[in-house]
Amino acid sequence: MKLIFRQYLASLRERRELDAVLPDLLSELGYTVISRPSIGTRQYGVDVAALSPPDSGGKRKLYLFSLKQGDLTRADWDGTPQALRSSINEIIDVYIPTRVANTYRKYDVVICLCFGGDVQEAVRDNMTNFTNGLTRKGLSFDEWNGDYLAGLLVDGVLREQLVRPELRTHFQKAVAMVDEPEVAFTHFAALIRGICATIGTTSKQRTTILRQLSICLWVFFVWARDTRNIEAPYRASERALLHAWQLVHEDIAQTGKASDEVGIAYADLADLHFTIWDALIGEKILPFVDKQHAISVAVNSAASGDVNLKLFENLGRVAMRGLWHLWSKSGAALLPEVRSDWELPEATELAQQTVLLIRNNPILLSPITDEQVVDVGVTLLFLSMLEQWNQAACNYAEAVIERITLAYRTHNRYPTIHSDYRTIIGHPHERTDEFRQAQTKGSTLIPLLALWAASLGGARSAAHLAQFTTKFMSHCNAQFWIADADTEDRIYVGDTQHGASLGGLPITEDGAELMRILEAECSPSEPFLQLSAIRLGHWPILALACRHYRLPLPPDLWMGLMKQLRANNGLIETVPAQRTKRKRQPRAQPSRRK
Repeated sequence: MKLIFRQYLASLRERRELDAVLPDLLSELGYTVISRPSIGTRQYGVDVAALSPPDSGGKRKLYLFSLKQGDLTRADWDGTPQALRSSINEIIDVYIPTRVANTYRKYDVVICLCFGGDVQEAVRDNMTNFTNGLTRKGLSFDEWNGDYLAGLLVDGVLREQLVRPELRTHFQKAVAMVDEPEVAFTHFAALIRGICATIGTTSKQRTTILRQLSICLWVFFVWARDTRNIEAPYRASERALLHAWQLVHEDIAQTGKASDEVGIAYADLADLHFTIWDALIGEKILPFVDKQHAISVAVNSAASGDVNLKLFENLGRVAMRGLWHLWSKSGAALLPEVRSDWELPEATELAQQTVLLIRNNPILLSPITDEQVVDVGVTLLFLSMLEQWNQAACNYAEAVIERITLAYRTHNRYPTIHSDYRTIIGHPHERTDEFRQAQTKGSTLIPLLALWAASLGGARSAAHLAQFTTKFMSHCNAQFWIADADTEDRIYVGDTQHGASLGGLPITEDGAELMRILEAECSPSEPFLQLSAIRLGHWPILALACRHYRLPLPPDLWMGLMKQLRANNGLIETVPAQRTKRKRQPRAQPSRRK
């Protein structure tokens, strides 16, 4: 285990990696972290400042950490303003006299030289002589190299009383199998489930659990990055966010120091998820979205089903990041809304990249399983929230309608109700009317496309879909999934036996009748409003849970936005709403991925 951590630490970069892990490690070891690293301001050599726990004599010391990536070489030691020797001089000349608060001046200062690797032999004597010459009463030096830090991680984060031996085994297997994403993710998911499966914990204990998750996920990510296969850590980061939310969401709603620490730890876990997203999607997918078929070819499979599944999965991941961007700037908005004044270049750029991804990979116009409704849904939701991209959302809905109706009429790869890999990869297995009807007995995709196209101004496509369903798909039960009283306890941890189905939905040219039904059903939807992600204003958590566990977005989430779209396009409902009857949704079968 120590060797795993040792290799991980040596691979960490100085900024936003080593300096992100160290504060959590110090907190778990009993240190009081005073300052964390920041970007854009001068730090005068100090990356992290912390007050040590009392020693055997009850004495505490002020530790000032100066971090360097990997091994300490001659170039890292001296010769540039960023070198370690220059940092030490700045700490003594500027930081200690001006930055140390009066509260901490009574403590002896320890300047701790911290790096993920080792001190090279050519530098050792220079560093030792320099630090010895500066040592005096009240000021000393310490060295935390990769081997020492690895020991602290093993003893402080994965010690036996916190992580059971079988969970440490899952962790080791996940790291060892990073080049086999499905196997690695399975083991890491078991680690997440085991760490979070605690009852009766305090806020402090929950903070510890979040820090454990963060550090374990960092190790997993860095090892996977070295093998250039980040798929498993990305999926694990989504799973960790959802399980952690189930564990700590009540702390988010409270005030106090302990709850604040939980909130900070959860925010750090979310930042790590975004870091992994940047490494996978930002660096490996987005730079190539403007190249025709580039992403499709990169799937490297001769089976068109593999390309389809992977492309839709990545489309959902891109759009999900866009929703996080918009939520972060939405202020008091508790649910998604259409706005024209988003001052967020990142979201606008991501919308452009989303459109390019679809345009240059036309397979994204042809979903082959109804389960892909969640990827289509988050994409339409993201583009629709940006008013200037509403037309792009409309174009996408219209194009998907055109492709799936053509595929159905020609017995080609139309969306099937099944989600297991073996069925999807060879779909359709028969080209008969009986088989086609059996494969399309229900659909959440058709009512979503019909309503979104009509509301965005795609009247011709909406009319075409309404006529098509009347003529060819009268056997299909158009339905939506909605939250129920049992959803809160199950959705974040992956139990799909919850919620309810709103079925028998009408597909009409203007979507007015469907809107009236949804308004009647969603307006008094107490179970939805009581979902912690909605109640606490973190609606992207719900969207992430739906996308990760392959559930359609509930209409309660986007109904307000849909009303805005319809009002903007002159579609005003006038007939009073009537409440409809709900029925329980059967358990959704989990997808099988190759």
